[in-house]
Amino acid sequence: MIHSLWAVNDGEKVLKDDLSNENKSSNSVWDGGTIRLFAARNETVAFQVIIEAGQSDIDGLRVEVSELVHESHSDTRIANSDKLSEDPTDYVGRRIEVFTQHYLYVSPELSTPPQWFYHASAPPLHRSGWIPDALIPANANSRLGGQPVHVSARSNQGFWIDIYTPNDDLLKSGLYCGNVTVRCNDDGMVHKLPVELQLYDFALPDENHSLTFVYANEVSNYFPDTPDINDRFRRMAHRHRFDIVGYDVHNKPFDHEQLERYTPYLDGSFFMKANGYEGPGEQVGERVFPIGMYGAQVLGDEAEAMQREADKWVDYFDNLNWPGSYFCYLIDEPLPDKYEWINEQAKIVHASEGGGRKLPLFTTRCFTPEIKEAIDIWCAHTIDPQSVEECGKSGDKLWFYNGYRPYHGSIILEAEAVDMRVNSWLRFRYGIEGYFIWHSNHWRHNHQGPRSNWHQNVFHYPVTFMYVAKNEATYYGEDGVHWGNGDGILFYPGREPFFREQDRGINGPISSIRMKNLRRGIQDYEYLWLAAQRGFRAEADAIAQEAVPTGMHETVANEQISWSPRGSDWDVYRRKTAELIVSAERLADTGSV
Repeated sequence: MIHSLWAVNDGEKVLKDDLSNENKSSNSVWDGGTIRLFAARNETVAFQVIIEAGQSDIDGLRVEVSELVHESHSDTRIANSDKLSEDPTDYVGRRIEVFTQHYLYVSPELSTPPQWFYHASAPPLHRSGWIPDALIPANANSRLGGQPVHVSARSNQGFWIDIYTPNDDLLKSGLYCGNVTVRCNDDGMVHKLPVELQLYDFALPDENHSLTFVYANEVSNYFPDTPDINDRFRRMAHRHRFDIVGYDVHNKPFDHEQLERYTPYLDGSFFMKANGYEGPGEQVGERVFPIGMYGAQVLGDEAEAMQREADKWVDYFDNLNWPGSYFCYLIDEPLPDKYEWINEQAKIVHASEGGGRKLPLFTTRCFTPEIKEAIDIWCAHTIDPQSVEECGKSGDKLWFYNGYRPYHGSIILEAEAVDMRVNSWLRFRYGIEGYFIWHSNHWRHNHQGPRSNWHQNVFHYPVTFMYVAKNEATYYGEDGVHWGNGDGILFYPGREPFFREQDRGINGPISSIRMKNLRRGIQDYEYLWLAAQRGFRAEADAIAQEAVPTGMHETVANEQISWSPRGSDWDVYRRKTAELIVSAERLADTGSV
């Protein structure tokens, strides 16, 4: 039977065996009886319903969310279309989604060590236990997250609910009301939790004013009967406001016909209802295009040929008049023995007599004096004061990738939910445009380490990245095994041909709590951007500084994180920002500004 039933915001991970969670009695969306949310138009807000089983199992558990109806205008509602596609990435008419949380067990001996993911002074709060991440659609295979759901005695089962508020001027501001309905076969009882959503009278922009891009590789072998699988990934990424990079178009030499086929993703014409997309960024294209992911030598290795190829890429993007950022991903995480080669390659490209001399060169490294004339975009694991100072002088772009507490939020499974959100607040706080995540569907381990090229059981075993460092102490630290739980995973496989017992029966990718919090942070950035655009830049900066007092190059070494790990605090920051935007609208209406 159901022992307790409660709700919590989207900034928490409630572990399966955490039966005394501090948010149980109240939090930013829950007062013990009612779920209360707030949103702008063109925003996705989320909350979680946590169901705790008593001394016996719960069988046949179902969770549903009704449409939300305006309290004063019964014809104005937030509701799904009557008929939705079985494809969860076909977002046309999809406003309210319910997912079952899947838990991964991290044993104490497999807890991710500091190394690349956090400093020993700033570990995650929960380093072991049953941690939720994958979010299984309600129509997945039964007993594998699809509803109805079985819950073991004396354990939690979380359900994640997304609510998208369309960018529709006819969607009136005000209070929308509905219910979460919970029922189970065991007792036949029906439990209802009231839901109230306050809709503000403004909309988040369709365009993102920060760049977020994640690598994904081809996974057609997981989905042999789904020819449009790459488009399904793109739709899910776009709905969550980030771009996918890494498919063939980013790894092959210049091919005009291939680029013409790719143009709809760049100019936004793919992201339309006719192609199964509805949501933020309709008819808005991707904004990041790497040439030669991870240093793939797409320009060739002979000087004149390299210059001709660089000319082709620059001419193509100049003629396209595309507002995004393109660059040649020259080399990944270079060691000092590659500096001479980097300078040689850059001299060749920059010596082109055509447009190719303008081709930006990118590497995943902090500012490095030995190659300062070669690189145009530095993407650092941790941003240091020298990088900020030198890029400020030169005009080079300075971005960052992955995560390392306390400099910025970590991307591992054990990290707090808000870690993925923090990184966008840090971007606004320090004026950093770009953020890159090295992998998002690392279901087959790459070429590194003892698990090289293995297919990974990502629903069952938490370790997704492993490397053995040997004789590289100057770069990797002490020799030994390095690993990360959940590293490289934002998407989970809806089909699983290599571990058939884990096949969810979903012909497309499955999202995750980390992906949702990445989206939350990107949306928060738009809140801050809107406030700044409406004349409240100083106030938006002050809120961002309150949220993330220090980070990036201002990080105090050997200290804990400066930001709150509690999701409720982040709702306070977002609410403050929303009120700034609303006050600007009121001032504009009265003619005061």
